[in-house]
Formats: sequence, structure tokens, C-alpha cells
Amino acid sequence: MNFDKMASDRKKRYGVGLVGIAFTFIGLYFSTMLGMSLQFDKNPQVWFSPQYYSQFIPFYIAVTLLLSGIFLTAQLAQANFHLAFFGLTASEEIVFSWVGLTSTDLPLSAVIVFFPLSLLALWLGYLNVLNQKKLSALEAIIGIVASTAFILMPRYL
Repeated sequence: MNFDKMASDRKKRYGVGLVGIAFTFIGLYFSTMLGMSLQFDKNPQVWFSPQYYSQFIPFYIAVTLLLSGIFLTAQLAQANFHLAFFGLTASEEIVFSWVGLTSTDLPLSAVIVFFPLSLLALWLGYLNVLNQKKLSALEAIIGIVASTAFILMPRYL
């Protein structure tokens, strides 16, 4: 038996678990905080307006962070996809608002936390740093297209 390899694998799993737990708790905190600020309207005509839809974007970003953490903690095969998707969605929302393409409903505290976490998630997800299932080229393209569409389409339709 190779005890050095077993010890290395155990440390790596422990590190993946720690990152997953941190992402889960941060995602849970922001999901709760941002979810409580949502305004639901009974009028169905309002449901498809850009203003109504855009209030859900910060909450959605927080939930994707929460899901990324859960996938990492459980060490599920799709963890890298969820990390990349959170990273793309959060960083696009923030960067697009900085360059003037969109305005964001993210509070400053969420921007301060989400932007570095999004860069970390992109690094972890695309480079497979945590040795989870590697992203395929198709998954990477789907993630980029879907996250960009999610951030921009409701505001420009």
C-alpha cells in the first residue's frame, strides 16, 4: 500500500470539503439575505417585465453559490460545472455593471464577496484544481452562453 498517496488523497478530499462548506455557508447567508428582499407581485402582467425579473438575479447568483458548495461538499461529479457557472454568472453581473452594460441589484457587500469568489470558482472549475470531473468543451460553451444570456437577455428584450 502506498500510504503517502492515501494521505495525499485524504488531504485533497479534506480541502475540497472545506471549500465546499465555505461556499455553502456563504451561499446560504446571501440566499437568505437576498431572498428576503424579493418583492412578489400578484399581477401576472408584471412578471415578465425587466424590472421584475432583474430583482431575482442577485438571489439566483447566491443560490448558484450555495449549490456549488453543496456539490463540492458532497464531491459530486458536476461540481466543476456548477463552480464555473457560478463564477461566470457572478463575475459577468458585476463586470457588466462596472462597464455600464447593465445595472446591478447586488448590494455592495455581495459584490465584495461574490467577485473574488467568482474568480476563485472559475479557477477551480475550469482548471479542475480539485480533481473533480473535468469540464468538457461543450459544458464550457453552454456555461458561457447560458450565464451571459441569463444576465443580458431580460434587460435587452
